[in-house]
Amino acid sequence: MKKTIDINLGGLLFHLDEDAYAQLSNYLEALRRHLAATEGREEVLSDIEARIAEIFTQRMAGTRQVVSTDDVQAAMNTLGQPKDFAGEPAEEPAAASATEAPRRRLYRDPEEQMIGGVCSGFASYFDVDVVIVRILFVVLGLFTGFGVVLYIILWAATPEAVTPAERLAMQGKPATFENIRQTVEEEFKSVEARLKDKENHRKVRRAARSIGDVISSILTGFARFLGGLFLMLAFFVGSAILVAVFGTGITIDGSSISVTELMGVFLPAGFGPIYFWTATVLVLMGPLVAMVLLALRLLFRQHGAVHRGVMGAALMLSIVGIALMGVLGIRVASEFREEATVVHVETLPQGVTEWKLGMVSSPIEGGAELRFNDEDTDETSWILTDEGVFFDGVKLDVRPTFREQASLEWTAEAQGGSLRSARERADAVRFQVRTDSTGVIRADDLLVYPRSDRFRDQNVRLVLYLPVGHRVYLDPTTVPYLDDVANTEDIWDGEMGGKIWLMTEQGLAEFK
Repeated sequence: MKKTIDINLGGLLFHLDEDAYAQLSNYLEALRRHLAATEGREEVLSDIEARIAEIFTQRMAGTRQVVSTDDVQAAMNTLGQPKDFAGEPAEEPAAASATEAPRRRLYRDPEEQMIGGVCSGFASYFDVDVVIVRILFVVLGLFTGFGVVLYIILWAATPEAVTPAERLAMQGKPATFENIRQTVEEEFKSVEARLKDKENHRKVRRAARSIGDVISSILTGFARFLGGLFLMLAFFVGSAILVAVFGTGITIDGSSISVTELMGVFLPAGFGPIYFWTATVLVLMGPLVAMVLLALRLLFRQHGAVHRGVMGAALMLSIVGIALMGVLGIRVASEFREEATVVHVETLPQGVTEWKLGMVSSPIEGGAELRFNDEDTDETSWILTDEGVFFDGVKLDVRPTFREQASLEWTAEAQGGSLRSARERADAVRFQVRTDSTGVIRADDLLVYPRSDRFRDQNVRLVLYLPVGHRVYLDPTTVPYLDDVANTEDIWDGEMGGKIWLMTEQGLAEFK
């Protein structure tokens, strides 16, 4: 019967018989004497103990509870004897290669990390250049998005190589005494080099302090200038919102219109200007408060917990505003879901073969006008009156027909949340066309729809159908309203006005 001794090795509890304990104690003492003049001696011994504990755990594998002399001898053979390192580093013990081949393990490498050390750990495990691994993750992240998810998963699942033994296992090297000692010494040299670099940097900073003071003064003045600029910008944006909400209105391309009237053109029922401006102010609250706080910090160096609390509250209000805007956007988009058309047929005089098509200005008294100009000098405008909304969404076209008589049709189009609401809006569109017995056709340049319908892409398409042999003179007033009129000359719409056109079997051709 042998007495057992409990020891703590590498953070684990082991039971050793008396002979094994004596053998292990002598071995660790020999290692301690050998490392007497080595930097990082305690760290080397700690890693050696952790390696021995790993070997004991592997050998017993849950089948035994007491460490024997054979187990200690196996650990000594794996790590090597101190006498082997008296001069030049000896080769790894033969027993180690015979009993335990070095096994490469996957760790995150904190020494070469850029983010989490995953790429550098993979590079060590597969023995490839770390740049190749990083490029692979970047490509996967940019083109598939999978690289980012994979990196996060590996970051969470892969342990970090902290001890020298773990870094050796990451490189596929055996965790022998000499390898562990060399790794620790290299780490200490690296730390010394970094400390020496810091001392050099400290000398450079002291030498450049006077120049830094001058630059700091310049930057401080520039920061204060930026602070004043941010404060003025925040004041300007806030004032613009107040004027738009409570003032007379806004001006677009020389036309003035109140915010209430402008919102009445587009906002759906139940979402008035108050809702829109409340959401707008809340959305802008975060950026405006951020500009003010940044200005105060740059001007007066004021910051602290109160400022952070105010900024957090402003950001929360901005999030609420974004949510309100999202609800409004969804509601508006839902009212453009379906499209409907209503066709109206105009009576034309019989026996006429020559036509004149022109546009006339709609007589409108009063009302607020909103006008937008595009790059082609075409104009889109709304005129808001008590009678309704007048809109210039009129398009003209000339097409062939196999009938013997010419015909004239205009189609009202509109959109809505349902087919029924879209048809109701299209049916509510009013548009006037006047003809006489000589073949003169005059169409209004504006359509009109009820203000309560809001703008839901209401428009009118006026089409003149001509039999072969009929002619039409397109008045210059029609040019802004012609919509891709097909002709055999392949002439642009803008060049078709002021000319007579003959309907042939091949299509519309210029009559000369």
